[in-house]
Amino acid sequence: MIERVRDVMYSYVVNIHGITKVSDALSLMKDENIQTVLVRPRNDEDVYGLITLRDIATKVIAAGKQLEDVHAYEIMAKPVLMVEANMPVNYAARFLTNFNVSWAPVMEDGELVGMVSLMGMVWKGKELCMLE
Repeated sequence: MIERVRDVMYSYVVNIHGITKVSDALSLMKDENIQTVLVRPRNDEDVYGLITLRDIATKVIAAGKQLEDVHAYEIMAKPVLMVEANMPVNYAARFLTNFNVSWAPVMEDGELVGMVSLMGMVWKGKELCMLE
């Protein structure tokens, strides 16, 4: 049986507006115990963005900026790679590693249905293999 991204994705997606202060985004990330937050598109012509703890560390803290003075849109990665929910996990892992990214939004029929991470593919994929 081929594992699909839908089998290893996280269905619960924490997302914010681009105008959200990084300090608020970081508080949300801490409260939710997550390392990445999705930034919603502003309108139908816009695309998703992502902010990771690494983005906050390198683009805000290491740059000597104050968390409350920076907006999410200033540091987010955008556009982001997206994967389809029915993509085989081995292709999704290869896709993300080819571009040196750890997270991607998961789409199905043009709608956001989750997030997938390399770590999730490894851990959840291992669990699925053990069940067989």
